[in-house]
Amino acid sequence: MRIPNRRQFLWISAALWPAAAAAEHAKRSETVVRFLTPEYDGRMSVQFIDQYSSRGFWFSDRLNNREFCLSGKGEEGRACLPKFTGSLAIAVYHFRARPHVRQAPKLRERVLTIDHDSHLDPRPPFEGTLDMKGEVVSDIQAFGYNRDDPAEAASSSALVATWCLLRQDLFLDGEDSPFLIVHWKHTLNAITLIDVIPGERTRLVST
Repeated sequence: MRIPNRRQFLWISAALWPAAAAAEHAKRSETVVRFLTPEYDGRMSVQFIDQYSSRGFWFSDRLNNREFCLSGKGEEGRACLPKFTGSLAIAVYHFRARPHVRQAPKLRERVLTIDHDSHLDPRPPFEGTLDMKGEVVSDIQAFGYNRDDPAEAASSSALVATWCLLRQDLFLDGEDSPFLIVHWKHTLNAITLIDVIPGERTRLVST
């Protein structure tokens, strides 16, 4: 199973969606969270694609009018997964700078596995930087397996209830304290946003 690998959390450009021809029988929903920091008005929009199945791990980049495929390690155009089954979540973060801020925000993340079932091995914390396009950044989270891999396909029925809980801390502009703390639950059938906790200098706004 590929699902324990944190490298499958793919950070790529904004305005992305699975290519229309690739998605089969996917259930979709959306959650929006608005927040304010001293420097930015922000919005976190998460599109959930449950029970996703594809004939290839292809995505559409609507900003640049192109399509591309990804490997299980997040590599673009290399060793792309021929058949992926699992769940996806596409989080898009929008930032509008306040008048006194003269540059686009820099965003980084730290992810910690809080808990997981017995089928998954413990994973070390992961830290990375999110690529910003203007004042927008996207995150694709994938939790699933390759149907063309006999070993993974054979174990899929036994591991259908596989799960893990993640804590994702998001930081702005080199700050030591996160502006958002996000908790996720990942299963083969769905990725769930459990809660969003504001940092000390962040305020959530009702939608």
